[in-house]
Amino acid sequence: MNAAVLRALLRTGEAMMSPLLERLEHKEAAARQRLEELLEQVEAAQQDVERFRITRETMAALAAEDDEDGVVDSGDDTSDDHDGAERPRLRGLREQAVVLLASAEEPMRARDVVRAMGKPDTRSQVEGMRSRLKRLVEDGWLAERAQGLYTIASGVNGSAGKGAAPRR
Repeated sequence: MNAAVLRALLRTGEAMMSPLLERLEHKEAAARQRLEELLEQVEAAQQDVERFRITRETMAALAAEDDEDGVVDSGDDTSDDHDGAERPRLRGLREQAVVLLASAEEPMRARDVVRAMGKPDTRSQVEGMRSRLKRLVEDGWLAERAQGLYTIASGVNGSAGKGAAPRR
């Protein structure tokens, strides 16, 4: 074969390859487009999963706080005292605080309650307990005899309000 025939055959082969290469490039571009769309869908799904995870964890944390605080979730979850007034039922830390103060010889401060429960007396623990104790006063379980001094309320479990005299 001479060189001219070889060149002609190569040109013919290149001419035939050109449409194939173009088709491959189009197929590749279409595949890239599908891949980009799928990656966008995956990213959206990942964001949904993260949002649902955060929501679930937040709800679980709130439910745990409610359990610790003794939050009432139904209208019949109440307790009657001797006067017929209804108080929310106690659970968790609220119940522990009332039991502790019912057995205390004198009124206690929030910090003392936290320590007696075996918790670290960090600022957040003390402030959280102070908030619980104030709610227990509002609910009728406890009485605040002097500013920051808590005791069991009169009439709770037959108590006449132990430690009614404030500690100095």
